[in-house]
Amino acid sequence: MMETDAGTLPLHALNPFMPGAGKQPPELVGRAQDLALMERMTTRTKLGLLDRGVIYSGLRGMGKTVLLLKLGAMAAEADMATVQIEANGDAEAEYDELFREISLAVMRVRKADMRRRLSDVFAHVESISLDFVFGSAKVELGGEAATKRGVQTSSYRLELLIEGLSEELRKEGSGLFLFVDEFQDMSAEVMATLIVVQHKMGQRNLPFYIIGAGLPNLPGVLTKSRSYAERLFEYRVIGRLDDAAVADGFQKPANELGYAFDDEALSRLVELSTGYPYFIQAYGKAAWDAADSNPITVAAVRRGEPVARAELDRGLYISRWQRATPLGREYLAAMAAIGESCTSAQVAKRLNRSASDLSSIRLSLIELGLIYAPERGRVSFTVPGMDEFIRRSEPVENQLHDSAA
Repeated sequence: MMETDAGTLPLHALNPFMPGAGKQPPELVGRAQDLALMERMTTRTKLGLLDRGVIYSGLRGMGKTVLLLKLGAMAAEADMATVQIEANGDAEAEYDELFREISLAVMRVRKADMRRRLSDVFAHVESISLDFVFGSAKVELGGEAATKRGVQTSSYRLELLIEGLSEELRKEGSGLFLFVDEFQDMSAEVMATLIVVQHKMGQRNLPFYIIGAGLPNLPGVLTKSRSYAERLFEYRVIGRLDDAAVADGFQKPANELGYAFDDEALSRLVELSTGYPYFIQAYGKAAWDAADSNPITVAAVRRGEPVARAELDRGLYISRWQRATPLGREYLAAMAAIGESCTSAQVAKRLNRSASDLSSIRLSLIELGLIYAPERGRVSFTVPGMDEFIRRSEPVENQLHDSAA
């Protein structure tokens, strides 16, 4: 195993590549426009100028979570109040997480005077009561009473809280930035509330912004919730990186440690990764661990290829395959036999079933986040390379069905 220049550590101990959900890569490549967009938003907020929220959509493995975390860090460094949540489809749990994370955002505010004023907003919201139109029932906010009235109470409470915090933050040239991952999975109640609040805050010239990320169907989900959502946000697609960005994703981290991939190795890595950020980390890690020279050669890349494929299988494919029921797996296998994207009619024909007979299976796979409908009558895998995995590994039908995965 090749050692470092200092002769103290083997090369693999310095490996900068690390595949994993949401892990910050050593080099965030190909996202310069998105970073510039966040810088513009924070600058405008300091000047008291409004902007739109931003929605990112794309397949899994594209680095959406990583990008949200980076943008959140940039906003925090610019003295914005930042909140990070992940949608899960349970309205009560999502409201609880929102209130908890907003309270933590207030605690992280550096200026003591601003922190006190923001805390006063919390106290005010907790102390007031609302008369609901339905039944004219008076409801004390907070504690068991809020839970008893359920998510309807939380909706009012959240709007009052965001409004009060945004008013105070505006006085200091700051704003409230809410980063939502897996936005397409959010409960209909909470999603509608957030869209309405974003709309109202814009009308009142208050600096509250939703920065969301999710699967390719996210824009449609948002506009279905509230039609005016299409005008509330700037929509950006997170797609494959171009070859130059992919090459930088491999070469720059290596160069920073005094190493490099030779031209042939780099060319092979670019080919293998096919523009997907998660693949860069998997193949980069495997090639680095297999290396015994500097620069790292294509021989090391080829030795690492089966290791990287196994990493991708574990990290992206196997658990998702196990989430599907046996009938769901039949549907996925039929899709894979056709290709990465196909029509519902093609799947039905391959399974000798009518499309209407398969509609419930199709819907369950969409709800599990395994496939999505890019357009009416079509279905595609949400994970790049899932079709190739199914064809390559030919998973057996008696493989464990893990409904909790």
